[in-house]
Amino acid sequence: MMNILIKTGVLLGLMLTTALTVHSVQAKENTTPLEQQLVNKFTEANYSKKGADTCLMCHKKSQSVMAIFNTPHGDTNKGPMAGLQCEACHGPQGKHKGKNEPMLTFGDELSVEGRNSVCESCHSQEHTPFHDQACTDCHNIHQAQLAVEQPQAQCANCHMQQESAQFKRSTHLDNLVCSDCHNPHEEAPLAVNDTCYSCHAEKRGPALWEHSPVVEDCTLCHNPHGSVNDNLLNSRAPQLCQSCHNQAGHPGDVHSSLDGFTQGQSCMNCHSKIHGSNHPSGHLFEK
Repeated sequence: MMNILIKTGVLLGLMLTTALTVHSVQAKENTTPLEQQLVNKFTEANYSKKGADTCLMCHKKSQSVMAIFNTPHGDTNKGPMAGLQCEACHGPQGKHKGKNEPMLTFGDELSVEGRNSVCESCHSQEHTPFHDQACTDCHNIHQAQLAVEQPQAQCANCHMQQESAQFKRSTHLDNLVCSDCHNPHEEAPLAVNDTCYSCHAEKRGPALWEHSPVVEDCTLCHNPHGSVNDNLLNSRAPQLCQSCHNQAGHPGDVHSSLDGFTQGQSCMNCHSKIHGSNHPSGHLFEK
């Protein structure tokens, strides 16, 4: 069994070395001595004979280290912990005992590409669109399972403006989480309208009379994260409508008059089928 683990370790080491070495060659001028030392360790593949047992001789008192055993990555019957265990991700121990040599801690000691190459030896996904981020910027495999099930907090670390929308008058974030609309690992994200239609199917066309901005992009009128206006509108009608339409055909100044043009649903008091109409007389979206 030990021979099998050692052979597996060498194979994984070679896979990781290839990815790490390619990056090292491409960014040779920017490679730090510490990064080069870590790359060399993967190349040498000097793994310990007792796996995690060797690591836990020093690290078993650390709650953050031991937390991995409450996660899928800590399953000793399958996954990384069933093979090279801690060293499957942190690299060969080599002469690390007593801190004589560094280990990969997934901090800034190694480039983003180098860190991701370790994760991608098992996982093929990357952040989309890729923003020069490491997998560990969002994921902590030592994290307790309960925390892993709350990904919204991870998104808020970068997307603070979108996160703050939950405090606005109208928001999707009362009932939805980021992953309901966004897949951070998706290679080809859905078009905005297709994402909206997954919940708002009644707004999907084709309609006999189509409203051009509706067909083009829902966000021309709506802010999906949150708005101070009802129905997630970017601004209130009639101002929103008049960003495209002038006042022609309507008496008075609808910006200043308090009448049927501004009260209640404003323009939608008459043009109630604003997303599109299938009525023969609905070319003005009134029916």
